[in-house]
Amino acid sequence: MKSLRIGWPEGLRQAQIHIGLSKMRGVIACGLFEDVFPAGDELKDAAREAQLLDYEALCRRETHHGRGYTKKFCALEVEAVNAAANEGGRLYHQAKDLGLWLPPRAMNCFYTWLKLKPKDAGVIRKVDRTPWTTMPPAMLDGHTREGRWKGRRMTILSGHYENHLTLSKMVKEIGWNGVRKAVHAGAIEWPK
Repeated sequence: MKSLRIGWPEGLRQAQIHIGLSKMRGVIACGLFEDVFPAGDELKDAAREAQLLDYEALCRRETHHGRGYTKKFCALEVEAVNAAANEGGRLYHQAKDLGLWLPPRAMNCFYTWLKLKPKDAGVIRKVDRTPWTTMPPAMLDGHTREGRWKGRRMTILSGHYENHLTLSKMVKEIGWNGVRKAVHAGAIEWPK
């Protein structure tokens, strides 16, 4: 998902090889709402891209980090986590009514998407064309086996709400090219 977050299709292709097709579908379904956060008018197309694992198309879509939704996204953290825990069945059926399959871990971000109803269709970004050499250290956090082995709970690309705020700030300050350059150069934390 961190490769989707920074718009790096090659990272997603390599992740698919490593974790397998089935798990990758779940990861991308989560990323559709945790990162891509499509405008309502684009949900059907973005969901089709996610279902087909069209990494190029998904990575071209600007995330909430670059579209100005991150503060509102994060302000709903407690409400969204509670809704996912207590109303997961209802949210699952709402997603199903929209033609979506979402794993349980996507429900908090789906809830947030339903609340915010993004309306800024057509916002795109350049895709990260960095060739694969190895997984950048910022992608090896507590959500990965390798990150757990290293004892690395959080990195600059972890999907914690405070990290989303920081990433949004970095995108605004140095753009996606600057973020990607730092990630591919081995940065694990943002400079304070």
